[in-house]
Amino acid sequence: MIDIENSKKLFQRYVNKYDYNDEKIFLKVYHTYRVLDNSIEIAKSLNLSESDVWVAALIGLLHDIGRFEQITKYNTFNDLKSVDHANLGIEILKGNNFIDSFVSDKYIQNIVLTAINNHNKYKIEDNLDKKTLMFCKIIRDADKLDIFKIFVNGDLDMPRTNSNISNRILYCYLKGIVLPDSFNETKMDFYLRSFGMLYDLNFKYSINKVIKDKIPDKLIDSIMENNMHEKDNLLEIKKVYYKKRGNLC
Repeated sequence: MIDIENSKKLFQRYVNKYDYNDEKIFLKVYHTYRVLDNSIEIAKSLNLSESDVWVAALIGLLHDIGRFEQITKYNTFNDLKSVDHANLGIEILKGNNFIDSFVSDKYIQNIVLTAINNHNKYKIEDNLDKKTLMFCKIIRDADKLDIFKIFVNGDLDMPRTNSNISNRILYCYLKGIVLPDSFNETKMDFYLRSFGMLYDLNFKYSINKVIKDKIPDKLIDSIMENNMHEKDNLLEIKKVYYKKRGNLC
């Protein structure tokens, strides 16, 4: 069984070498612990065994371990302008067999590394076994739940733009389809990225939580506040989300 308390100590020892005066470092440490807690809650909602709950917790603890080196070297969270932080995390955990310090079982190691590698991708890779796929979905949900919290608690500000939602993006949102960022054509398309993440939640626990916390309303309200020219379309996009996902709660 994974010793999650010892794993926390190992993780804390690792991040202590980075500069806590850097706000980005500080934010990522506490984001990590919140994602760990989210992972545990999701795993428990699925009635997983105690050992699997701790696997989910460990993935939550290590999912962003690449961020600290990314911030230190590149001073950004933007993977496109620096390095894929999940891939960097895998390199760090494999380097000098660091992963062995957290878990010795090679099968569990593979699950942990695969879940970390898939947590920030547009979609999960194909041909994974059922158990590995489940853990990939858990960390993706756990991570997004905290990202939503950061968005709305940080008073997400979407500046005024004269652009409109492109026809292709609008059509897809009204069908409940979210495309990769590469399909975005306008600033309004880009602003909708945060809302689109709501469609990539996998479990009833996660969907119920964002609806209970009124995350769809808060995200749309934030986008709409300075962009009233798209009010009707934004309200319709929100309405479609509640219709398609609300019945899953």
